[in-house]
Amino acid sequence: MQQIKIVWLKELKDAVRDKRSVMAAMSYAFFGPLLMAAAFYMLISQLTSESDVEIDLKGTEAAPAFTQFLAERGIVQRDKPWPAGREPIVLEIDPEWADKIARAEPVAVTLTADFSAQKQRADIRRVEAAVNAYSSQLGSMRLLMRGLDPRLMQPLDLVKQDTATKGSRAVLLMGSVLVFMLLSVFFSGMNVAIDISAGERERNSLELLLSQPLTAQQLVWGKALAASCFAMFGGVLSVILIPLIFKFLPLQNIGISVDIATAHVFLIMLLLLPLALLATALQLFVSFRAKSFKEAQTYISFLLMVPMLAVFGVEFARIKTPILYYLPLTGQHQALLDIIKGENLQYAAMGISAVATLALSGLLLALIGRMLRSEKVVFGL
Repeated sequence: MQQIKIVWLKELKDAVRDKRSVMAAMSYAFFGPLLMAAAFYMLISQLTSESDVEIDLKGTEAAPAFTQFLAERGIVQRDKPWPAGREPIVLEIDPEWADKIARAEPVAVTLTADFSAQKQRADIRRVEAAVNAYSSQLGSMRLLMRGLDPRLMQPLDLVKQDTATKGSRAVLLMGSVLVFMLLSVFFSGMNVAIDISAGERERNSLELLLSQPLTAQQLVWGKALAASCFAMFGGVLSVILIPLIFKFLPLQNIGISVDIATAHVFLIMLLLLPLALLATALQLFVSFRAKSFKEAQTYISFLLMVPMLAVFGVEFARIKTPILYYLPLTGQHQALLDIIKGENLQYAAMGISAVATLALSGLLLALIGRMLRSEKVVFGL
């Protein structure tokens, strides 16, 4: 343990002196949640916007009542030209509106827009909702004029009782943000892991370390602990910043509340601790297998896709099996989801997942120690 401690402190001291490694560990954990918060703020602003939707209305003189109905719901005539690069939204009313309404015939109302435009999607939905509301109101009036109860057209009355809590709704929004917490341990220690493996081999200092009175396993564990400190630093930073940043978002406007208790914050940090060691072990394994520093960077860039595919693959495939709670990475992700939902936590599953993660990390580090006994690995042949 003494030799491991010496290597650990030595590598940690060298890494702290490298400002690029420190900035790399901080940048992803800080700017990632910040960019996500900015994107969510814009999305919430669009969903809850009460400003008027200005569109091109054509044929309004034929349907003054309909035009007034639209204006009451914030759909008004646009007086200024559309900005460059933005397709206009046009609502054209049939000039025979009055005659067809009098004959109780369907009237064509044509909505022309770019339905694939993300920035205009909320405006288009508001126009559609207003047209559908007027159509429903007009249909009810026609039935009443003929002495029929409009409720005849609704044989079933679906009563929705939403049992979702603000925490369970938050998962819909925070699911992607939670991935930042998991990936922060992979990104934050990446530069250090590459530098103390492939980087030292290129600087011809790896064989000097192996010539010291310590085993290859002790050297590997010392290096892994040093890189894990940076990985865990990024994880802790993201865990602290994400709840803090999202407190400034108007999530209450869409019925969502993100309130992580202090005890849960520390629990999330504990969940990330074995994951930080696993991330470092994977990166060291790949870096020592690479023949150069640049090759190690290329391989690890592909390696970082593994945790993203594991998490997003489970979400998109809608895999709901209890085994996920006991596996490395997916176990931590499921635990984070339970914390956000406010559900009962499965502490036994958390423990098993942590042990499995540590066991996999230990296996990888043992393989790296065996690899360092080969001259091909040490000299990058």
